[in-house]
Amino acid sequence: MVIGLTIVGVIIAGIVLGGFSLYNLVEQKESGVHIAYDVVSTQGAPAENLTGMESVKVHGTVCNTGDKEAKNVTVTVIFTDTAHDKVVRKTVVKGVDLLPDGTVSVEFDAEYLRELTIPKTKVDLKVHSRLAGREEKEREIV
Repeated sequence: MVIGLTIVGVIIAGIVLGGFSLYNLVEQKESGVHIAYDVVSTQGAPAENLTGMESVKVHGTVCNTGDKEAKNVTVTVIFTDTAHDKVVRKTVVKGVDLLPDGTVSVEFDAEYLRELTIPKTKVDLKVHSRLAGREEKEREIV
């Protein structure tokens, strides 16, 4: 028990002190279907070849860790830019079937370009998923 707690403590300390983070978002835990995401985002980088613009990028994967197949999965990344009063939705996965037990994962990328803001402001990010015949769900990317 003490060894297990020590290992967990070391892993947590390594993550916090190492300066990296991984967003593992789990959604829609219904009927044996468990949609999971691993998502990384970057904000504020200058847009390539576009003066006065900055880029917000999202890269991730989505898979089904449940024990039943997820049919017709659609994933949308939502960029909420309050500084420019805009909400931009980008569908990154559309109508895919995800096999159970994480057998198949699908990668996705999305990018939002905006004019530079002074002072710097943050764009809020959410991942929105929908399964065939099921309620839609959203998760915030922290």
